[in-house]
Amino acid sequence: MASADPRSRSSGVRRAEPVSAHLPVVLGAAPQLSIGMPASEALLEPTYAYLSAYCFAVFGPGVAQRLNVAVYELFANALRHGSGQEDVRIELRRFGSGVMLLVTNHASAAHVERLRKHLDRVQCSPKAAFNREMSRFEAAGEGEPMLGIVRVAHEAGLALHLRVEGGSVEMSTLCD
Repeated sequence: MASADPRSRSSGVRRAEPVSAHLPVVLGAAPQLSIGMPASEALLEPTYAYLSAYCFAVFGPGVAQRLNVAVYELFANALRHGSGQEDVRIELRRFGSGVMLLVTNHASAAHVERLRKHLDRVQCSPKAAFNREMSRFEAAGEGEPMLGIVRVAHEAGLALHLRVEGGSVEMSTLCD
């Protein structure tokens, strides 16, 4: 089980420089791996264990380490903040020398707006967003910290992209 304290959940990933701020569109590219499942938090740890092992077996360790941070955090967010009425889907797609991760779920309009604002803050300055969320964690009175997306951007150095269509929310990143 992952620790509730985000400071002790370090993945050992060394921070890398963010990839391009714009992901290339991968139209028609078949997923290398695609998993759809009910939106149940009980599936977080076993699914992550499988995906982590898969990433290390198929991709190089540098990609796998960074990708694992994104897989865990984006999947956890989809499970915790989705509507719970629709499945969550995780896809990995090869793209050149990299791997694109897509996590799709359904969420309310209010949650999507909150996500957009948080993502804008994170994309503007991952380090400042990390410091802000850690302060919120330590203060324990300012609401629950939103560290998942911050870890992906700050710790793994990955750019995140949000696509919303109706109630469907897709977070994606390219790791190379």
